[in-house]
Parts: sequence; C-alpha cells; structure tokens
Amino acid sequence: MKIQTLITVSFLYFLVSSSCQKVITPPLSNSAPQLVIEGVVSDTTGPYHINISKTVSFYADNTYPNVSGASVTITDQTAGVNDLLTETSAGIYTTHSIIGTPGHTYQLQVVLDGKNYSAISTMPLRVALDSITFDYTSVKNMIQPIVHYQDPAALVNYYKYNITVNGLKLRRFQTDEDRLMNGKYINEDLETDTGAIKKNNLVLVNLVGMDKGAYDFLMEAENIAFYNDQLATPATPESNISGGCLGYFSAQTVSSKSKLVK
Repeated sequence: MKIQTLITVSFLYFLVSSSCQKVITPPLSNSAPQLVIEGVVSDTTGPYHINISKTVSFYADNTYPNVSGASVTITDQTAGVNDLLTETSAGIYTTHSIIGTPGHTYQLQVVLDGKNYSAISTMPLRVALDSITFDYTSVKNMIQPIVHYQDPAALVNYYKYNITVNGLKLRRFQTDEDRLMNGKYINEDLETDTGAIKKNNLVLVNLVGMDKGAYDFLMEAENIAFYNDQLATPATPESNISGGCLGYFSAQTVSSKSKLVK
C-alpha cells in the first residue's frame, strides 16, 4: 500500500489583456521529500511486507521512489521471535518466520541513514464476517454491499472494510468502531461509488480488525479524502510510527466473504 502527499490544489488565474490570455501558475512549495513506511502483519498466510518509499513534490511526475538499504526487523514480542526482513525488490522488505497470531504484539523497527523508526501494534482477536448481501434500493444507480456479523461485547473493536469487484480492489475503503454498536449484531451498508458494482459482478468484502493506533491513522486518512491509499490533501494523517515519517504499521485480522450480484 502506497501513501504519497500530493497536494491537490489546482488553481488557474486568467489575466485577459489585449485579446491575450495568460495562465498564471501559483508558486506551490516544493517541500523536501518525506519518508513513507507502510506495512501489516495479519492472521492470513505470510510472508508479510513492509514498503519504504518517499513522497514527491506537486510538480513531479507520478513516480514515487522506493527506498533501498534499510534494516527492517519485525519482532513478535509475545512469542519472542525476531525476523530480519529481506529486501526482495527495491523498497519492499519481506518476512521469513513471523506468523500473524491474534492477541500477539508486534514491533516494527526500521533503521535507515542513521535514523530509527519504530511502531508497536497488537493484533486483536478475530471477528468473523458471517455473510454479505446487497442493497439495490437505498441510492439510485448504486448497489451497495451489506455486511453481517456479531460484534463482541467484551472487547473494544476497530474495523476497516475493503471491497474487491471481479478481482479489482475499489478505491474507497471505510473505517468503523464499535462505540455505538458494542455487542450488537451488525448489518451495515458499505459506501461505494456510483456504478462501481453491477449485476453479475463477483464482490469480495474484507472485514479487517485492527488496534486503535492503526485505526486512528486510517480513520483520519478517510476523513481527509484518502483514496486508494493515495493521500490527496495538504494534510497528512498522524502516523503510528515514531521517528518522523508518514505511513502506518498494523497487526490485523482479516475475515472475507464473497457473493455474486444477481
């Protein structure tokens, strides 16, 4: 997953004089590139990956350079297992021995250019997605998935929903917490763009459980128009990784259901 701070300010000022039209481009700041660290450990089969890259300025092309040469370690603090990741391609660091286990706490450590970045995330207990159905009526020209599952009463739970249609992940994701629905059976419509889901599409929904640090980052990102993991505003969500970088690290569970739209 890639996060880049591209400022979406498009401003054109037209000065009309003597039948000529002049386009003036505002002096948007060329801020220094920032480091981006992103990755997850989940209860799905590994290996798991940490992606390290850098942001680019507004006027640069859409090539986001990955960063090589980092030392990346993930530690399962509960099991006492250390995993030194291998850089399998530029900026992509891959695990060897870590197994994602609900209830375990994981620490990410990155050393790059003499600087240290770290994060700790605890994988929650898994919440199972029972089924998905579809809402054909609430919004014109939209078919929206509805998720059905039991929220555990004894725990505070934080969720993210991802939707994949015919093998392609939709740009929009959605976060939720159980503050107002703790212990209830959940029947929730998921947001989609108009025309994103059509009849005869195969729809896969992932119910992702995470801890509060990862949820806070994703919830804030969602609220500032965070689309397809591409940050598109001057603001940036607060990272749960210390050391002064963008991005986030999450130990999370995943429960999936798929269904054909009829």
